[in-house]
Amino acid sequence: MVDYKRLPASLATPAFNQPDSGLYAEVEEDGGDYRWRSPSLLGRPARLVSGSRPGETRFRLAGDLAVLDQGVAWEDDRGEPIGYSLTVAMDRHALDSEQRGFRRTLWQWLGGLALLLLAAQVLSARWGLAPLHDMSAAVRRLETGEATAIEGPVPRELDGLSRNLNSLIQHNRRRQERVRNALADLAHSMKTPLAVLRGGAETSEDQALRELVGEQTGRIDDIVSYQRQRAAVAGSSSVTRPIALAPILQRICASLDKVHRERGLQCTLQVPADLRLRADEGDLFELFGNLLENAYKHGTGAVRVVGAARRNRVQIDVEDDGDGIPEQEVARLVRRGERADRRHPGEGIGLAVASEIIAQYGGSLQIRRSDLGGAGMRLSLPL
Repeated sequence: MVDYKRLPASLATPAFNQPDSGLYAEVEEDGGDYRWRSPSLLGRPARLVSGSRPGETRFRLAGDLAVLDQGVAWEDDRGEPIGYSLTVAMDRHALDSEQRGFRRTLWQWLGGLALLLLAAQVLSARWGLAPLHDMSAAVRRLETGEATAIEGPVPRELDGLSRNLNSLIQHNRRRQERVRNALADLAHSMKTPLAVLRGGAETSEDQALRELVGEQTGRIDDIVSYQRQRAAVAGSSSVTRPIALAPILQRICASLDKVHRERGLQCTLQVPADLRLRADEGDLFELFGNLLENAYKHGTGAVRVVGAARRNRVQIDVEDDGDGIPEQEVARLVRRGERADRRHPGEGIGLAVASEIIAQYGGSLQIRRSDLGGAGMRLSLPL
């Protein structure tokens, strides 16, 4: 009568027939009239079945087991449905091992894919930003003096920027040149009217008039010369190429040696060949020309120029062995038209122009007594 609802003693899967194999099964009829346990549950008194309605499927974890419950309905000989709860369980250690292996494989693939995507993103960014890197390199060449304009092929996206930068650089250079030329033309064109005024005053019998005209025309000459040199200072910028100071100082000293040959002055240069300053070459000739001219005028036998890099600044000492400059006279001498020694001809604007140029470059000028015994001009300019 009950044979229809009996399961065989052994199942086709060997693990169900081996005690404590890690694979278990249990079947129970609704109401508890019939219960079957696989031989692998031998020695496990705990009940696995939790009771499931027909059609219901549940997965759960019970201690060290992973359990799957399934509710079914089975018709008997009379066609009446009978409910059964089927439960299959397996040892969780194998499942956990499988899960760990799956997670490890998953993270390896995800990590590899993330690295691949990151590499693709970096390459894409480098490719996309390559034009900006090229433009940055071109600007660095301008800053270091390797180039005077942005040269070479330029990406189409930055062609307009390149043209604008080159146009701005050329415009600034042309403007500076026009200013210098215009001021030089002004100074030259005023020479004749001033000479006429002086000549007319000299023929006058009025002594006071002659002195007044001579004084005022001299003052006009000084003002024009001073303003010409002051306005012509180009100043420093990020696109000004570094200039080696030693060749400039050598050229100035060679010229002054010829002018003062009869006095037998000896100029000593102690300036490293690699000492450079980011400045306009014309400004450097104007600056050191004025300072060295004063040193040659007031020196009696020796002039010395010492240069060195001090941290992020260039320090230049221009010294002579003359009478020196009293400390109370220093402030007066950097004003236009003032001279320390009126026995020597000149406009009295040399130190004023030098001071203007140094201030334009963010430097400082210190007037002191040199080790040679005369005046010492110490310049400190930013590299």
